[in-house]
Amino acid sequence: MVTPTSGRRERRDAPAPERAQAPIRWPHPSLAEVGLVALWIAGLALALFVPAFIVSPDVRFAPPRDVWTAFTVTVAGALLMLVAASLLWRRTHDYAYMIMGGVPAATTIIGAAILAASKLTGT
Repeated sequence: MVTPTSGRRERRDAPAPERAQAPIRWPHPSLAEVGLVALWIAGLALALFVPAFIVSPDVRFAPPRDVWTAFTVTVAGALLMLVAASLLWRRTHDYAYMIMGGVPAATTIIGAAILAASKLTGT
């Protein structure tokens, strides 16, 4: 049994009907934005991993000079994260970048202060 064709013929060059939802447009980050994210990751690595090589985490009491050097490196890494996040924010005006820079930076500085106090007093 053959179904009869409808009398309506569809034109191929006719414009597509309007969609109920707009098509998804995925973001295409620029090379500068990717570089700033890499700078943020470098700041995070500087703030978290480099101080562990200066003062080992399992040491109960460390020389004050080493503790202050590790603390300074942590603060420098946190500032690097803040600079990268603020530059990303200036490019995109997306507050998520400021949160991405501010919260981890504040957390690493607070953690570094706690660790420095524990390493200096030996507790």
